[in-house]
Amino acid sequence: MNAWTLVKASLAAIALTACATPSTTPPVQSDIALSEGVDWVANNPEWGEKAGEVFALATDYVAEVAASREAGTWAVALDIDETVLNNVEYQIRRERIGETYTPESWHEWTSEKSATLVPGAKPFIERVNELGGHVALVTNRADTEQLWTEENLASVGLERNEDFRVLLTRAQPKGASDKTPRFDVVPAVLAAQGYPGVEIVAYIGDNKHDRPQPISADDKFFCIDQGAMYGTPCAQRPQPVMN
Repeated sequence: MNAWTLVKASLAAIALTACATPSTTPPVQSDIALSEGVDWVANNPEWGEKAGEVFALATDYVAEVAASREAGTWAVALDIDETVLNNVEYQIRRERIGETYTPESWHEWTSEKSATLVPGAKPFIERVNELGGHVALVTNRADTEQLWTEENLASVGLERNEDFRVLLTRAQPKGASDKTPRFDVVPAVLAAQGYPGVEIVAYIGDNKHDRPQPISADDKFFCIDQGAMYGTPCAQRPQPVMN
């Protein structure tokens, strides 16, 4: 074997070794000291497990509903952010620069259409459709962000008409954050689409206002724990006991 052959063999061995070396991308928490809630959602498997558990309970409930109702006569209403789409990357970016939410930075984030799925959301939505229900998404994202939102949802496998029939955003600049009026028009929107007499049987969200206000004991509400990252969360993880 001549010298050039030895060199080629050595280079090939180095290349193979490099290909076999696993990725060593550092975890998020080594990059920046995140706030407790953001770190929990970003890095603790418990967050995804708990979200999945909530959607499993909601799935059991709608299965009971479907057993006693005619297909096409009932619907569920879901929030989007931190309920269907996970925006923890936005929160991480803001903490990296020592800032919190701003409408401008949020608008830029939604334009990227890169939010990911909350664990359990897609199987739940698919099951609702299989059981004969309708899915309505009611969000406080701005109406100027609706197209980006639909494209983001499509990128994670949730398509209008196939997976959800209604998506109601918040009108800008004067639209109220209270979702109750939008919840109220969901049956009318479905009726206009050819599905009259539909009743919303359950609400799923991560915020206390992701259900009709004032709160009624008759409303079935399932709460996703978003780590108290913002807003008025409907769940709060137990805090350490201080002696």
